[in-house]
Amino acid sequence: MDRCRLIVGLVLIVASAGFSQDAPANPEALALDAKLIAEAKDHSEIMKNLQYLSDIVGPRLTGSANLRQANDWTASVMKSYGLSNVRLEPWEIPLGWERGTASMKLVDPDNGRSLTVAAAGWTPGTKGKITGPVVILNAKTREDFAKYKGKLKDAIVLRGEPAKVAPITDLTYGPPADPKAKQPEKKTDDKEKKADDKEQPKEPKPVEKKQSIQELQAFRRELSDFLRAEGAAVLLTDSAKPHNLLVTTGTWRGTDRANASEPLPALFVAHEHFALLHRLATRPAPAVTKVEVEITNKFIPGPVTVYNTVGEIPGEKADEFVTIGAHLDSWDLAQGTTDNGTGSCVVLETARVIAKSGVKPKRTIRFVLFTGEEQGLFGSKAYVKRHADEMPKTSVALVHDTGTGKVLGFGLQGREAIKPIMDRELISLKSLGFTGVTLRGSGGTDHLSFEDVGVPGFACNQDMDEYRLTHHTPSDTFDKAKEPNLIQGAQVLAVSLVRVANLPDLLPRQKPGNPKKESGPAPRETTTEKK
Repeated sequence: MDRCRLIVGLVLIVASAGFSQDAPANPEALALDAKLIAEAKDHSEIMKNLQYLSDIVGPRLTGSANLRQANDWTASVMKSYGLSNVRLEPWEIPLGWERGTASMKLVDPDNGRSLTVAAAGWTPGTKGKITGPVVILNAKTREDFAKYKGKLKDAIVLRGEPAKVAPITDLTYGPPADPKAKQPEKKTDDKEKKADDKEQPKEPKPVEKKQSIQELQAFRRELSDFLRAEGAAVLLTDSAKPHNLLVTTGTWRGTDRANASEPLPALFVAHEHFALLHRLATRPAPAVTKVEVEITNKFIPGPVTVYNTVGEIPGEKADEFVTIGAHLDSWDLAQGTTDNGTGSCVVLETARVIAKSGVKPKRTIRFVLFTGEEQGLFGSKAYVKRHADEMPKTSVALVHDTGTGKVLGFGLQGREAIKPIMDRELISLKSLGFTGVTLRGSGGTDHLSFEDVGVPGFACNQDMDEYRLTHHTPSDTFDKAKEPNLIQGAQVLAVSLVRVANLPDLLPRQKPGNPKKESGPAPRETTTEKK
């Protein structure tokens, strides 16, 4: 009787909530949705797991002992939740890297003033203290290199202009503004009104062609080669975060270490200090700005084996899959809580919730915690390669990787045929703040590895919260996590996975055209190498 009342109640709620009138009300599916949602709400283990991952394991740089500890621990959690076929799947990186110390101080004009810096990932040390002039390099194309030829010997190269960094008070961390909300009227005087009434001819703005990721990466390699050939000492890049926050990204150069030239020592500089150096270096001659730099990073000879953590809930069709993932690796300046301990623990919680429900899905649900994401999606690429024969039968891959904000929807990468299916299946999620799926495309995380081989791969479209401010910085710590939002993410993903797993057929596979750009939070920021 109680079960019948629950089903009837759910049907009435759905009908009154204004969902698609074309959506069939499946009482059994609605009841299972409610069961999954309630389990995540009433018995969440997200914060317990996230605190352990953040405080006990800590930062999880790819190739580090901490990351291997995280692999072992997440595998044990999967087993404790009753997942099957739990294992660590190995893949290799060409060499490891260990952060040492990094310091920089002004020598001229202000002797001894310390500047806030952090080494870029997979860059070498300086082999002791070095002192050199600060030289500004504004180069956007390889043709621009010519004007710096012969001018960079022993230089500390300041790359480009200071970034435009909005004050914290101007940054928006909440959900996107409601486009239907009434906007305040702009007051204008009579002169402005008359001017507006006249039709003014406008010059068409030139369209700036954006470089692809591959073009950007190729340019960075050419720039590094040029700087080394010219004898530059260190490359400085603006961290582009407010309030003296540091940031770091980076990756190894190439997959064959023997044939890859060693990169230039490189530092990210706190925005305020980068701007200071830029002002000093643009003083008129004969003024010269000099700094002293010392970096003590070291490389770990490779290849180094790293692992993806994998577990499953078997389905009736054991050879068909729906996949959910997040990346377990992090940068090492902080705890890696919101990038991406949050996503990793939401994946674990989603596994717990579905396993606890006792549901036997039609398709196998596979949970994967990827590694090497921060260096360029390498772990998910290795997974896709390892499971190449399963890709034609993988219905979807969902990825959670934008911190502690609520899951507002999924971007379908332009796959129009999938939208009506997801609109129909995810009707139970509206009450959770799930605004629905869109055709938008996004980049920068592990769903792209699946998209590249034709599998529908969708990143969670999340409320950005504090993500743009804290990710890749020393402020990425456990206290930034927001439990209600993470519980909501697990609810959304548990319902979505079970619904897709139980569809009569795999999701449509036709290749999309250009994904339509729709309103909402911008795609997540990624590492320099991924960009």
